[in-house]
Amino acid sequence: MSIMTQLEFELEFSESEKEIAKYILNHGEAVLSMSVKELAKHTYTSPATIVRLCKKIGLEGYNDFKIKYSAELQYDLQHTDRIDVNFPFQKDDSHPLICHKLASLSQEVIADTVKLIDFNQLHQIVDLIYHYPTIDIYGSGNSLLAAMSFQHKMMRISRDVNLRVLHGEQIFMSYNTNPDRIGMIISYSGETNEVIQIAQTLKEKKTPLIVLTSIGDNRLSHYADYILNIGSREKIFTKIAPFASQISMEYLLNVIFSCLFQKDYEQNIQNKVGYDKKNDSRHPQSSPVSD
Repeated sequence: MSIMTQLEFELEFSESEKEIAKYILNHGEAVLSMSVKELAKHTYTSPATIVRLCKKIGLEGYNDFKIKYSAELQYDLQHTDRIDVNFPFQKDDSHPLICHKLASLSQEVIADTVKLIDFNQLHQIVDLIYHYPTIDIYGSGNSLLAAMSFQHKMMRISRDVNLRVLHGEQIFMSYNTNPDRIGMIISYSGETNEVIQIAQTLKEKKTPLIVLTSIGDNRLSHYADYILNIGSREKIFTKIAPFASQISMEYLLNVIFSCLFQKDYEQNIQNKVGYDKKNDSRHPQSSPVSD
């Protein structure tokens, strides 16, 4: 799990540690230039409390924190004109400005996501899905919305993708899996308890598991056979909407779909166009105007 995500979750943090976490998240770049005594002064805590927090999130101490948190922030620090993925527009922005900011955000997120792709992993994922008849997708909220769009596209090339949307159904689906199916879990944080339970079950059932999640050592990544990383600049809670993670998820799923489509390109083109001409209500032969 990334340092930023751990600070947001505040798992088993004391009140003083929560104050330090909030300060770091709000002043990330400035904190990198502070000594432990200076950070303690700004947060009205003590150096010992800061060191204790660092160890609580799996770091050796404050210096280790600065090195690793700096690495997480490095890309943003080198590109200070980038859009804030958590608050991409401000209260007084005009509508045209909001339009341009969201367009820039989309471009930046996709560029970030491309850089995170392990193309060897992508090749293995596409080859795996191509040779298996059924893929079960697990996720909630925005992950599920992205999965629904993927399912719709895959149906058009005769690929069986299963989704469950009612509470508790995904856990039940994982219990009914087997080694002849593929599981795909989409989770930005990689820390949701239900998702971890599903991952554990899929592992027990020896079902190959593809994971789409943010970078960092989160719990979900430990169960994955294959991983594609979602862009990770977005905070878990403190944001207007999941603009960035949604764009990144959908982009990765579009890439997977496109690579699968390409493997039987001519046949898929023929089937897709043939189906649309026959069944799409927008075709002139299907239009009420023709009646």
